Amino acid sequence: MTTQRPDQGIWPFNCGDVPARAPGRAPAVTPTQPASRVPSASRAAAPNGYRPKAGRVRVVAAILAGAAVGAGITNWTTSPSAQNPTMPHPTEAAEDLFDQRQASVNRSQIPTQQLAEFAAPWLARIGNCTSNTASTGQQPGDGEQTRTRCTAGIVTVYWISYRNLADRDAAHARYVAQAARSQDLAPGMQPPTPTTTGHTAQLRVEYAYRVPTGTHTGQTVAALWWSDPAQPVAGVLTAYWTDGLGSSWGPLRDLWHPSS
Repeated sequence: MTTQRPDQGIWPFNCGDVPARAPGRAPAVTPTQPASRVPSASRAAAPNGYRPKAGRVRVVAAILAGAAVGAGITNWTTSPSAQNPTMPHPTEAAEDLFDQRQASVNRSQIPTQQLAEFAAPWLARIGNCTSNTASTGQQPGDGEQTRTRCTAGIVTVYWISYRNLADRDAAHARYVAQAARSQDLAPGMQPPTPTTTGHTAQLRVEYAYRVPTGTHTGQTVAALWWSDPAQPVAGVLTAYWTDGLGSSWGPLRDLWHPSS
């Protein structure tokens, strides 16, 4: 009996530090020159020798000064330059530009159109995709025609095209058998049953295995395999059960659900 080589999870890549952006300098404020004093005009002689009383002069001057100050405050508060500028909000199309570009780059690494269309709902959420045609060390398994490996933080994603539906069904049977043997490795595993996502029926299997050799020997990996019943294609999500998923199927299922 041939032992199927399990898909292997990876540790997440390290992200480099992003330098903080230096704040801009505020423009220097030009000091204002004090207003020059306007010399008082000579007091004109009133006709018939009449002179207004000092008290009346002070009252009239105070009223005029108050009116001038009020007019200045009104002009200042209604001036457009005194209002805070409104920052433009990005349009919905602009917010989608990163997702569109991310999906486009990932799509270019998937070797067949059929597999790329199957993977399309997830391509904006993953990265670092490399196909088995490159020098990645990832070779197709039994019955597989192509295999593309991507990452999503703590999760490793595989996109697989099989030679035909019979090879896909054989792979499905192997994963179902592995799920029956690994119930105790990752508690909470759902039984392998056909699943409907939106309007598309899908075969879906959750399973687990222990890493047989290497640096992470003995660690448990949780995996989720799914396929379109009518096409020889499949996707696989794998992650370390304890260190990656925190001993919960929730994060893996959340990534699998294309509408999340």
